[in-house]
Formats: sequence, C-alpha cells, structure tokens
Amino acid sequence: MKKIVLTIAALVALYLSADARKYPYQDPKLPVDQRVEDLLNRMSLEEKVNQMSAQLLFMDQFFEERDYTKGHIRNIGHFLWDGNIPNDPASAAKHINEDTKRSIEASRWGIPVLQHGEALHGAQWGDATCFPQSISMAATFDTDLYYQVGLAVAEELRAVGVRQVYAPVVNISRDQRWGRAQESYGEDVLLNSAFGVAYVKALEGSGVISTPKHFVDNYGEGGHDSYPSVTSWRVLREVYLEPFRACFQEGGARSVMSSYNSIDGIPVSANGKLLNDILKNEWGFDGYVVCDYGAVSLINEGHYMAETHEDALAMSVNNGLDLELMTTHDGLLDLVKSGKISEEAINESVRRILKIKFELGLFEEPYVNEKKADDIVRCDEHRALAEEAARKCMTLLKNDGILPLDVNKIKKIGIYGPGADQLCLGDYSGGRGGWRGEGAVNAFEGIQKAFEGKAEVVLSKGQDVNPLAESCDVLMFFPAIMEDEGSDRSSFKLPSQHVSQNRDDSNNQIIDEQVLLNLAVDQEQMVRDLIATGKPVVVVLQNGSVIEITDWVDGVAAVLEAWYPGEQGGTAIADVLTGKYNPGGRLPFSWVKCIGQNPMYYSIKPSGRNYSYVENDGKPLYPFGYGLSYTTFEYSNMQMPEKLDKDNALKVTVTVKNTGKVAGDEVVQLYMHDEIASVGRPLKELVAFKRVTLNPGESKTVELEVPYRSFHMYDKDMNFVVEEGWFEVWLGKDAENVIDTRRVYVK
Repeated sequence: MKKIVLTIAALVALYLSADARKYPYQDPKLPVDQRVEDLLNRMSLEEKVNQMSAQLLFMDQFFEERDYTKGHIRNIGHFLWDGNIPNDPASAAKHINEDTKRSIEASRWGIPVLQHGEALHGAQWGDATCFPQSISMAATFDTDLYYQVGLAVAEELRAVGVRQVYAPVVNISRDQRWGRAQESYGEDVLLNSAFGVAYVKALEGSGVISTPKHFVDNYGEGGHDSYPSVTSWRVLREVYLEPFRACFQEGGARSVMSSYNSIDGIPVSANGKLLNDILKNEWGFDGYVVCDYGAVSLINEGHYMAETHEDALAMSVNNGLDLELMTTHDGLLDLVKSGKISEEAINESVRRILKIKFELGLFEEPYVNEKKADDIVRCDEHRALAEEAARKCMTLLKNDGILPLDVNKIKKIGIYGPGADQLCLGDYSGGRGGWRGEGAVNAFEGIQKAFEGKAEVVLSKGQDVNPLAESCDVLMFFPAIMEDEGSDRSSFKLPSQHVSQNRDDSNNQIIDEQVLLNLAVDQEQMVRDLIATGKPVVVVLQNGSVIEITDWVDGVAAVLEAWYPGEQGGTAIADVLTGKYNPGGRLPFSWVKCIGQNPMYYSIKPSGRNYSYVENDGKPLYPFGYGLSYTTFEYSNMQMPEKLDKDNALKVTVTVKNTGKVAGDEVVQLYMHDEIASVGRPLKELVAFKRVTLNPGESKTVELEVPYRSFHMYDKDMNFVVEEGWFEVWLGKDAENVIDTRRVYVK
C-alpha cells in the first residue's frame, strides 16, 4: 500500500508539473537549442533587446532605480555595497533571491536574471574568502592547487546566487609599469594559459560562467592601462591571443569581456576581426561577448569614432558584441527599428545568452538556500585552503643563511614599514573600502604568534629606525607600493610620499587609507638606515609587480617575495621565516635591475646586435622561474626520444632528488627553441612545468609532456604550421639556469 501511495503522489506531482509548463521552452527534458528557439520565437523585439542589457547600480540607487526587465545585473552583494545594508552571506543570498524574484515577475515569459560580479581571487562580494592575488597563484607554479581554489570560489559564488564572474584575467603582463600586472599570471604564454584554463574549468564545472578578460592586449606603450595597442598581428597571435584561445577551447569558458582599448585602430568592442572572425568563426566560440563596463560609450566619448552612443552601439553589435555592460542609454530598440541593426543580429546574440541561462538551469532553479550560505562562505576548509595557497606562493629571492630564523637564539625582533600591520591583499578585494573579514592575519600578527613566548616582537611606526634597532637581534622591513586599476607606475622604487592624489579609489583598493598615510615615510631611506645599524635585515615584499631593489639588496640579509598572499598571508609569511614551511614559489616574470630595462621578458626573439645597455648587461636581476629554497635538489637521467611523429606529444622524464636536510618543493621547468625557422622565433619558450614535493634524500621521476601544438608556429603567411626540423629542449631551474639539454627532430 505504501508503494502505491508514493506512486500516486509521484504521478500527481508529475501531472501538476507538466500542467504548469505551458510551453516547450519550459520543459527541461527538451534539448537546450529547441528550448531556446521556442522562447526566442515568442519574445517581442523589446524583450530581446532587454536580454542584451545590463545594469550597475550603487546601493543608494538599487531599490529605487533598478529596471527589473534588464537581463543582467551586477549583484546586490557585490563590491558596490557601501555598508548601508547587511551583507553577510545569508543577507546577500536573501537580497539576490529577492532581486531574482522581481526580475522573473517582470518578465512575461518568466526569464530569470543573470546575477554577475567579480571573482579575481575570491568571490568579491561582502567578505567572502580572500585568496592570494592572481600573480601570487602564478608564483606557485601549481595548477592543481589553483583548480582547488577555483572550486572553493565557485562554491561561495553559488551559495549566494552569483552565476557569472568577470575572471580570470589572462592578459600577459610584459610591462610591469602596468598597475594591473598583479591581476595577471605574469609574462609567459604557457603560464597564463595553464592557470587560466585551471580557473575556468573550476568555475564552469561548478555552474558559474567564467569570463576571461580583457580581450585583448589590455595595456599600451608606457604600461598605461587600456592604451591603444601597437602590437603586431603576429605577436597578438603568438602571445596575447593564445591564453584566451586556451580558456575557450580547453577550459570551456562561455563568455568573454572585450577590452577598452583599440587594436590596429579599431576599438575591441567593435572589432569584427577579433570578435567575429577569430573568436566566433575561427575558434568556434559559442558563448557571448560582453564589453568592459562603459566600453561602448568610450567608442564615441574616448576613441572619437562615433557621433553618438547609439552609433557606437550599432558598430559594436554589428561587429560581434552580444551584451552591453552598464547600459547608459536605451537606444538598442530604436537602432533595430531604424534598420541600423538587423533583427537577426539581435536574435543571434539573444540565442547565445538564453542558451547559457538554460544550461545553468536558472529556469528550473533560480533561487538559492539562504540558510546554507553562512555555512559555506569562509568555512574552515576554505580558509585552510587560503592559508595553503599563501604558503605555496612564497618566493625566496635572497638568503645569506639567516633564514630560516633560529627561534631559540633570537630574543627581540624589530618590525618596520607601512606594510607590516596591514592586510595587503591586492586589488579586487572585498567591497568598497576594502575587505574587512574577521580572523584574517597580517604579517605583524603572524610573526607575533610564531614567536610567542620565545622572543619579543616590536612594531615601530614612523621614519626613525632607532632606538629600537639597537636592542634587536633581527630587523624586518615590510614596504608597500601603490598599484592597481587606475594606478600605473612610472617608478619602480619604493614610494616615499603620499601618492593617492593621482589614483581613483572608487572601484577597489589595494590597501586602506592608513597605509596611504604611512607611505609619507621615505621607504628607500628607511632601508638604508636599517642596513646602517649593522644588524641583519630581512625585507619582506608584498606586491604584484617589480620593485627596484638594486640600490640596497646587497646590504640586506634576505629578501622574501610574499606577493599579495590573501587573508591568511601573515601566517604563511611567519611559517616561511621560521622554517615551518620551506618556500617553493618561483617568479612568474623577469625581475629587472632598473625601470630602464622595462619591458622585459625572457622569451625574446633573436637580435641583430646585442641585448646589453651602457649601464648593465641587459639581463634581469632575477630571471623568470627563479626562486630559492632551504634545501638543495639534484637532477639526473633526463630521457626523451630523438624523433617525434606528427600529432604526438613529446614526453620527457627526469629524476629529481632532494639532497638537503629538510623537505622542500622543486619546480621542474622545460624550455624549447626551434633551431631553424622561416620566421624569427623566441630564443626560448617554457613548454612544460611541474611542482614536486620531496622529503630529505627522496627521489622522484618527473614526467613532463609537451603537446604537439607547442611545436606549431605562424609562418610568413600567418598559417599555423609545424615546420619539420630540429628543436632544442632543455631542463632549467629557471629561464637562465640550464641543467641538461637534448634535441628532438619533429615531423
């Protein structure tokens, strides 16, 4: 009888469910394409153009000015939050659910809104878990770890109902003056591609739309953000487009953000060669293109290529843009009616947008469980993962033997510098005014805890390094710099004055106002004064791009690059300084001696003359892939075939042994050079890498695989081909330190 009752109940539920579904698009059993076409055919032109529009509102505007017919919204819990409403996870989920409900009710067909936001190094709404910045994660050379970080970020996004984010940033950074270099994965094509794909796979596999940005080549001469690109189409193909292609074809990204700048004189948001010919037709991208916020308006207001916003919008839609972010004008409908945009162009864009909404299951499950959000966001597991990631990004640049510090011999430590007691997280962290989560650990707090009951740790404020220094066994300096969106740099030296007057803090900020005030100190002079005391000085850098350290690096005992290590960075810094953790990070960019060498990157092409300057040899202070350890490693028995057949991957093995006394991580790096080519090719290119952990005396055989695609090149006619011939392959500890070399003939 019980089975009969359950069966009847199930049948009734099915009947009621089927009865409620009046139209084919409402049937989740039908193929997505069929549902899309059914809904598209029912929609009015106005309803279609609303799906191509989005809104960005600050909290004091949100409830009064929100147009619920718009298909996309910067979610109410995002960094636009200003503290006037509760923004804990449960509250954010509640507000987003309410916004979604009102949006569905405002739609004749019950079309759900797509709540979007940012997630560069954490779900950027409220105080979700703040992981290390992108450049920090690149320094780990560990894509498996990054994938796990991506899964955690996606879980915190979905917990409150955010289903699309504008991440990752896969703009290759070869000019460290660019203030957004920290958002990238550094200078290398493979590193950017591998980390971009890892993050995209984690997001997309968890039901969050990833939007790689900024498509493409997002800075120009002088390191200026969004300046017009003067990069040739060859270099665009070889370098700057490749990470995007990988994110779409290998990672499965279903959206992309076009950049503010122009390529070959054409703004990217209206660049048919990029958006239609390459992205959609050549690469087969079937997602949708969004423009960076306000980029369409800039076509007429910034690039001066259209008389009105409506003309700029027509140019963009006709050349491949599918969705305008931050709609400032409602001219799209009139443009179709006037014939400046065809309705079929509208239909094509709306197909792409609706397809993703159906794939996400938003029509069936548009809401989230508000009560579960608090249990997911910043849970113990995610905070532990943030701490692990912070440890793995730590990169040791110099060590005269003072590190790790002997906790049994040190009785007093002097802590200096504006970055010591601040959470230096990097940009795109938290809400307006910065991330404010509880339980985070800055460097000073981490060191205090590590030496609790063993040594006195004293924080010194201001310019004067004495008299504290005289009574200390070790001195530590924690500088801070200004860099982020809107803050490009013309000097790599440590700032010595208040520099905020030339930057715009309305979007996000790297460090809070207290740090800005502290930057009034002359940091370069402070380092020199610390060195002059005769006490050992350890400098811990927290930054996302090059700092010019040449003038004082010889006088300090150690330099640790901690990057922007996330909310648990203070603990990770202390663990490395005390030897609880052995640093294994590596530089994701070449570290110049002075700003005059910039831009610099290791994979240069052959020169007609030489690479040096009058003042120096032209080489970096520290090469790409560089990083020290508290132990030593030995390589042996490199094995690889002498010939490689078409479409096969090259497999290389090598034995790595930890020859020191402590456990440690080594990053095995494989580089390659095409010996003879029909066009100029880089002198070396990273083609594979793997991070391995070894106990003292332990050996491992490491296998590296180079896909056949890596042997391709663009010939003189820009055909993507493999030219049969010899390739030199070598193992390196970094881009300059060669361990072993082989040759392979590729067919």
